[in-house]
Amino acid sequence: MKKLFIAALIMVAAGTSAFAADVKVNNKVKNSFEAMFSGAENVTWSAKNLYIRASFTLVDETMEAYFGTDGELIGTSRTIELKRLPLSAIKKIKKEYASYKVTDTIEFEHDGERSYYVSLEDGNKKQILEVSLYGTVTVYKGAKK
Repeated sequence: MKKLFIAALIMVAAGTSAFAADVKVNNKVKNSFEAMFSGAENVTWSAKNLYIRASFTLVDETMEAYFGTDGELIGTSRTIELKRLPLSAIKKIKKEYASYKVTDTIEFEHDGERSYYVSLEDGNKKQILEVSLYGTVTVYKGAKK
């Protein structure tokens, strides 16, 4: 089940899922968010069946935090620049996906582990690559646009 959460969150972070507006957030989630991200600004809330997403700005960075309905933090994500990935990953992506355009690079943290996801497009082809902290690049998801 945990892998299902992660997969859904990564797809959302990669911009492939829509959320409803005007979400009512329970106090457990709000209290957890305020305790973990004090000083956050421009907070907007959205929800899916099993989790709630807070999009916000903290220390001049746009971030997202994902919570279970019980208020437990599932993970956080933020958009980063491709150049912040390990050098070996950058080289591999530029070589093996030279015809693709990078559309998003996301850093995702969950249970103290960090990984990166790079969304690429080439015409009607789309790829999402997962990059480890050590620069290992694997195809996360391939789909038609």
